[in-house]
Amino acid sequence: MLRIRDLRAGLVACAPLLAAACGGDGETAGRGGGPPEGGFGAGGNRPAVAVPVEVTAVERRDIASYIETNGTLEAEAEVDIVARTAGPIVELAAEENMAVRAGQLLARIDQDEIRARLEVSRVALEEAQTAFDRTEALQRANLLSTEEFEQARSRLDSARAEFAGNEILFRYTEIRAPFSGLIVRRYVKFAESVTVNQPLFRISDFDPLLCPIQVPERELSRLAAGQRAYVTVDAWPGERFAAGLLRISPVVDAATGTIKVTLEVEARGKLRPGMFASVFLQTDTHEGALVIPRSALALDSIGDAVFVAADGTARRRDVTLGVREGDAVEILAGLAEGEPVVSVGQDSLSDGTPIEILDPPGEARTASAGAPPQAGLEMTAERRAEIEARMRARGMSDEEIAARLAEMGARSGGAGEPAAPPRADPGGPGS
Repeated sequence: MLRIRDLRAGLVACAPLLAAACGGDGETAGRGGGPPEGGFGAGGNRPAVAVPVEVTAVERRDIASYIETNGTLEAEAEVDIVARTAGPIVELAAEENMAVRAGQLLARIDQDEIRARLEVSRVALEEAQTAFDRTEALQRANLLSTEEFEQARSRLDSARAEFAGNEILFRYTEIRAPFSGLIVRRYVKFAESVTVNQPLFRISDFDPLLCPIQVPERELSRLAAGQRAYVTVDAWPGERFAAGLLRISPVVDAATGTIKVTLEVEARGKLRPGMFASVFLQTDTHEGALVIPRSALALDSIGDAVFVAADGTARRRDVTLGVREGDAVEILAGLAEGEPVVSVGQDSLSDGTPIEILDPPGEARTASAGAPPQAGLEMTAERRAEIEARMRARGMSDEEIAARLAEMGARSGGAGEPAAPPRADPGGPGS
């Protein structure tokens, strides 16, 4: 079966014969008797097709450089509350996801047995105190030996210690929050008999949260306590959560060559321990920099370049890039403030391509899908590898790279292949 590309090639090969049969040879067709290369001239000629694009003016503003990495959120204060005495649970005063204050009652263990022991020890303490008072009076009157006096005082001290121990056990029957926070887990049920050191609740303080990250040791000179940062999480797309550099580890991990840096993150009631976060640690700010959208860069080029809109055409301009902040990139050389750069639709452009600036934004990608492909874009394996490397260096994911290359390939006549020759126009002169 003939492929469409083969059919197109055959039609283009027959184009000079058709022109000659209609009253002109190939040379005449090129000079004026037929359509010149790139469009049609006067006398039924039509202009080259303009590629619809969107433009963005080069702006001057502050832009910051960041160290970008990932981390997992942690609670600085999170503990398991355990039973300090044994017995059945007779009261549960807290549930999961309940905010509690420091000292608030969470549960109560049966107190009857310990209360009885406390009462016995109290009576024993009173008796020991009475006996000691008598022996002390006799000792002052020299009617009692020193040995008997010391024995009475020892019995009193022992009774006091036993009473104090039973008082502590009695207090342990009331389980209270050690600090203000949120109950994240309840391990026990009502009426369940618990043993000493058995976990009862897990309590966590969510605000602020900590985010430990590993930073390469070469970045140590760019780090300082108090530096600003922000984190993003999948659960709240599009939101930034402010953070600050809390502390820097004094040692370097010899195995990985990294330094542990801990950030303090404002949870704002939305973040939870265990969340995976993308971290952006600000290291420097460039004031009054020239800034363009990262989407304006021509990704099909080997060097850094953009297209500037000038007199209805696209003019290719080599640029020197600085720091990148999110979707913005700093321009160190090659552009001036206010110049209109093509931010959407540049994949279909080459130097000198006629363009049509769209307004409002949002139509250029759809409109440019049918625009003529950029000339000379044979996607060889080497060129594809270079473009992929540049896209990856600019922070694009593998999925974004694959989609962008597929789109470029489709506009070039096939992914990874040269564009197919255009079909002969049946509506031109001599038809």
